[in-house]
Amino acid sequence: MKIAMIIEAWTPIWGGGQAVAFELSKKLTENHPCNVDLFVMDLDKNRNLKTEQISKNFQIIYTGSKKRWTITDRIFWIFELILEILKKNKKEKYDLIYAHANLPGLPAKLISFLLKIPVVYQVHGSGIDSITTMYGTTWKSKFLKFFESFLQKWIKYDLEFTVDKKFIESKNINTPIFIPNGVDVNRFDSISKSQNFEKKFKILFVGRLHPQKGLNVLIDTVNQIQTILRNKNCKVTIVGGGYEKDELLNKVNSKGLDDIFEFVGKKYGNELVLEYKSSNLFVLPSYYEGFPLVILEAWASKLPVLVTSVGENPEIIDENIDGWLVDPGNTEELIKKFKLILSINTEELEKIGYAGYSKVKKNYSWDAISEKLYEKISEILKS
Repeated sequence: MKIAMIIEAWTPIWGGGQAVAFELSKKLTENHPCNVDLFVMDLDKNRNLKTEQISKNFQIIYTGSKKRWTITDRIFWIFELILEILKKNKKEKYDLIYAHANLPGLPAKLISFLLKIPVVYQVHGSGIDSITTMYGTTWKSKFLKFFESFLQKWIKYDLEFTVDKKFIESKNINTPIFIPNGVDVNRFDSISKSQNFEKKFKILFVGRLHPQKGLNVLIDTVNQIQTILRNKNCKVTIVGGGYEKDELLNKVNSKGLDDIFEFVGKKYGNELVLEYKSSNLFVLPSYYEGFPLVILEAWASKLPVLVTSVGENPEIIDENIDGWLVDPGNTEELIKKFKLILSINTEELEKIGYAGYSKVKKNYSWDAISEKLYEKISEILKS
């Protein structure tokens, strides 16, 4: 099975969607008779290669000319992408187009029509219902809501996957199938826990610095309990990058919280695992999510998690057993949960983190998830 897989952003931009695209491509080619070409934007100005061979049957193709993450460049990239896939199809025909949300759904549908092959679309986390909360009622907000709805619900795909069961309940021309995310627990186990020399209680966030992630709410919460956090010798480590960084840093400095917060930038591979393993609590205050990979990564590191009750979070988290839930945007509730967690002794917190580890090891392996996905895409090829 020859698959043209598409995801728009790639390094230096990295998030859950990119990790999922990479892991699925890797497992489909390792465990099944698949050959995957993963088409991405070429956003790294220092990268010279156009093709990166990950394994015998899996390669990443940096498509088109060097780009920036702007609307103009993203639109131009669509045309380059279509031409590149049509060109490669002449040499070795593709059996399937597999696009990851959001924008790639549009060229994938067109390519599917031109080549007369099935198209699969995967929604990682639908933010349609949260757009107004994040951006207000501006023209930008209205356009984003329309365009995301069009891509996710109005285009007819041969198969649509989602990591969020609530997305299945919404009106949709497709019939989405739920496929959870996964994590490679063995990779986390292979890296030893780093020693916390500062003896601080480390609260970790990992993700894009974007309005979706609710970091303004986290800063407001910390501002109200800063005395408690200082007395408990706490620090809040923010891992990730994004256009909100300067705004968030200014807010932290203006509130005099720079001794509590640290922004360490993007981390990958073993460096990211070490950030998890040197922490005591993982926090994710998002306005919306699908099935956050970072929760699985935190559990793989034996961390308890404090997250908002969005997407699949309420389905996977057992309150007070392996984590805690709060309503998105609710500062008061977040304050109460922080106070509760900081009152729990270290041994009990470690038990809660280990409960998450046991859950993720049992239920969320990439091997099992890729098996289910392969079965579904094989069915549409047969039909």
